[in-house]
Amino acid sequence: MKIKLLAAVAAAVTLSGCAVGESADAGGGYPSKALSIMAPGSPGGGWDTRARGLASAMSECKVADVDATVTNVPGAGGTIGLAQFAKRNGDPYQLMVMDSVTMLGGIVNNKSPVDLSTLTPVAGLSRGPSAIVVPAKSPYKDLKGLLDAMEDKPHSVKWTGGSLGGPGQMTVAALAKSRGLAAKDVNFVPTAGGGESMNLLLSGAATAGVDTVAELRAQIDAGELRPLVVDSAQRATGVEAPTLKELGLAEEAISTLAGVLAPAGLSKEQQQDVIGLLDKVRQTPCWKKVLERNNWTEDWKPGEEFGKVLTEQRTQVTTILGELGLGK
Repeated sequence: MKIKLLAAVAAAVTLSGCAVGESADAGGGYPSKALSIMAPGSPGGGWDTRARGLASAMSECKVADVDATVTNVPGAGGTIGLAQFAKRNGDPYQLMVMDSVTMLGGIVNNKSPVDLSTLTPVAGLSRGPSAIVVPAKSPYKDLKGLLDAMEDKPHSVKWTGGSLGGPGQMTVAALAKSRGLAAKDVNFVPTAGGGESMNLLLSGAATAGVDTVAELRAQIDAGELRPLVVDSAQRATGVEAPTLKELGLAEEAISTLAGVLAPAGLSKEQQQDVIGLLDKVRQTPCWKKVLERNNWTEDWKPGEEFGKVLTEQRTQVTTILGELGLGK
C-alpha cells in the first residue's frame, strides 16, 4: 500500500566550526552532528519513501544519536536535485538517495552536466520489483496477448509508467524489440509521477502501465488493476503474475538498483564512515520493516561495487535511450 507522506522540505544542514573538505569528525565518531538526506523527487514517491525510511530506521533503532532530515528537490528525472547536490563538495553529512536506471535515464535524457561518476558511491541498498498491469476490464489476460496486439498494431497499445526515458519506458522498449519492433514505435505516454499514470490506467486512457509493485499494490489488491508480469527474479508476494524469466524474457528486464551517494571530495576514511553507518542501518529490524512494507529486496553493494554497477548501467541506459531517439 502506498504510504502517504507529508511534503516537508527541510533546510540543508550547514557546517559549524568545520570547513568543507576538513575532517568533520575531529574529536568524535561519525556521525557527530545532523545528517541531510536529499530525495531528488516529489514527496510520497519512491525516492522520498527510501530517504524517509532510512531516516526513521536510523532514529527508531537508535543507530546514531543525531537527527536526519529529508530534503525534496524534484524535477527532470532527478537531475535538478543532482545539480544542487553536486555543489556540496567534501561534506559527508550530505547524502542523496536514488536508483540507478531512473537517475541515469534522467542524466542522459536531460543532457545533465553532472554525472554520477563525479560523486562518491556509498552503497546499493535494494531492488524493488516492477509490474506490467492493465485495467481490470481490459481484454488482455496475459502478457503474450498484450504483446501480440502491440506487434500487430504498435500504436493501438498505449503505455504509461513514469518519466520520459525512465525504467518503465525502457522495459517496454526492450519488450518491443523482442517482437521485432523498433523501440521508437512504442506508444508511450510519460508522466510526472505514479498518480498521473494511475489516472490514465483507471480511466481507460492508457492500455497498460509499468510501475513498481509498491506503487501499484493498493489498486492490485482492490482488483482495479490486473498484473500480467513482474520483473523480479522471483514472484512478488501477493501478486498473481509470472516473472519475465518464467516467460523467457529475462534479458528484457531493466533491473534498477536503489542506493545512496555522497558528494565528491570525500576522503577514503570519510567514505568508509558513511558506508559503515548505512551498514548498521540496513541490519536493523526497522530497516527490514521498510523493505518488507515496500516489497523491496536487499541488494547490498558497498562503495566501489555500487560504482561499478552505475558505470555498467550507464552504457545500457545510453544504448536503449539512443534507440528511443532520446539523449541525442
